[in-house]
Amino acid sequence: MTGIGGCRSSGVLGASAIVSNENAKLISIHAAITIAGNDAVTIKVFNGTDNSGTEVARIFHSVTGHYNLEYDMHGVLCRSGIFLEVTEVGSSTANVSVEFN
Repeated sequence: MTGIGGCRSSGVLGASAIVSNENAKLISIHAAITIAGNDAVTIKVFNGTDNSGTEVARIFHSVTGHYNLEYDMHGVLCRSGIFLEVTEVGSSTANVSVEFN
């Protein structure tokens, strides 16, 4: 059960996954990204249970370093579920959590 102001979380994910398979409001996306050798990381969030739905958010980074990012999504409606797609090149990594109701 969620309380006022509370939300659910995917937990920290390091690979593509279905976050929710039901109607949901996308609250925020948190990403801890490590870029090695300028090898890119791309994070996409889709309205749906796979990457064929409407893309509602994208994070892309390719400059060597460590980054902590937060996207406030203001309750974007994802009526078909939420799917997270993580693409890492070389030894670059991304750890992502998706918060939703």
